[in-house]
Amino acid sequence: MSNDIRERWRELVRGSMCHADAPADTDYWCPELETIPRERIREIQSAKIALAYRYLWECSPFYRAKFERAGLSADSVRGVADLAKVPVTRREEWLEDQERNPPWGTFSPLRQEDWTDRGWMLFTTSGTTAAQPRVFRHTRFDRDLWSWLGARALYAMGVRNGDIAINCFGYGTSVAFWGLHYALNLMGVPVVSGGGANTERRAFFIHNYRPTVLLCTPSYALYLGRAMQDAGYSPQESSIRLIVAAGEPGSCIPSTKQRIEELWHARLHDDFGCTEVAMSPLGYTCGYQVKQTDHPVDVHLMEDAYVPEVLHPDTLVPVAEGESGVLVVSNLFSESQPILRYMMGDWISVTSEPCPCGRTHARAIGGLKGRNDELIKIRGLMFFPAVIEDSVRRLVEVGDEFKVEIRRVDDMDRIKLTVEPSSQIPKGSYAPPQQRIARALKGALGIDVEVELVPYGSLPRTTFKAKRLFDLREAPF
Repeated sequence: MSNDIRERWRELVRGSMCHADAPADTDYWCPELETIPRERIREIQSAKIALAYRYLWECSPFYRAKFERAGLSADSVRGVADLAKVPVTRREEWLEDQERNPPWGTFSPLRQEDWTDRGWMLFTTSGTTAAQPRVFRHTRFDRDLWSWLGARALYAMGVRNGDIAINCFGYGTSVAFWGLHYALNLMGVPVVSGGGANTERRAFFIHNYRPTVLLCTPSYALYLGRAMQDAGYSPQESSIRLIVAAGEPGSCIPSTKQRIEELWHARLHDDFGCTEVAMSPLGYTCGYQVKQTDHPVDVHLMEDAYVPEVLHPDTLVPVAEGESGVLVVSNLFSESQPILRYMMGDWISVTSEPCPCGRTHARAIGGLKGRNDELIKIRGLMFFPAVIEDSVRRLVEVGDEFKVEIRRVDDMDRIKLTVEPSSQIPKGSYAPPQQRIARALKGALGIDVEVELVPYGSLPRTTFKAKRLFDLREAPF
């Protein structure tokens, strides 16, 4: 029976594809999917949810046991209306399953013979000495879907035939490099692989080989641009016209977006997902959204391939449209990871209003706001690190790098911000703006902030995902 359900799942997913090899027109890769009525989106989701549930029931011991503990049977889930019956899965459950059943765990319906017969690549999350990384195997079927979904997103951003891309994500077991690389291959866009090169070499590649699309994290876009200036190149006058950023919320933080776009004289787009369940783009920006300057940009959600839910973090009950909650995602395309209701944990609010670009899929209002486990509580107030980032980067005298430390002193929480001056401010004409920065942050956070200004170049440079907030309190709230 497992072979039958596996092939039925693959056939359903393949059958839902359109324009697998090339875009339909100049505006949309798949207008039949991207501009359809929302009722039709729910029909597509329902058909996939029903078969994905049955696929997991028959082929994943982990999910079969999880469903049975919830009192579900093989036919309990038949569409979107039944999805709430499925218990939410958290990453800790997968890690425990993997530790009990090494090396792969039992949550994926992929069998060893599938992996050896048509396997594509192994991916992992980052691990530490205390905990092994979570590991995920994917097949060539998955690769083809990643490519197609990624191409749709890049096409919506404005990537076209005639572009050349430089991919500066790490060449390793992270999904970011590979999903973008294969999407560009499908589009016929040549790739300059910067994954294994250092920053100086990447700057040289841009200056000499003239790629038009840069792919990297928002933090690295700033770092690479400054490195080009230090090397005597001008990022503003370079060939880069479009930046596709992933891995951080910076693309949707207004002041960070403005800095990057002014530095490169290029449009900055957002592309987000996660290794566990949203390997190809779950969210992406369109050409209309990135041109908005009076509010944070919205990010389209690929609803024919995923079901995004916004839930209250404590009750896991859906919140009203437009309200904030944590993101739970179901994957509706993978042979290896067709997961129902995985807790991504990012804070998000969603609207189903059609975008002026013509796409009808729901949008994340202002993109991802930050992970639930990054939410900081200080003196009774809750905020995300992005709030500090937006406040700091609105000040033109301040450089790109900064560090925030939270300590408890005399039973009181204290925040210290360490910043550099901008490299563009001439030495000798710079007036330290500690008080102005402190006032700006107090206005944004409602809390006094100690500000230390250090010489330009003192803080570590970010070459991948940035960690700028350090909670040094002995006992978290």
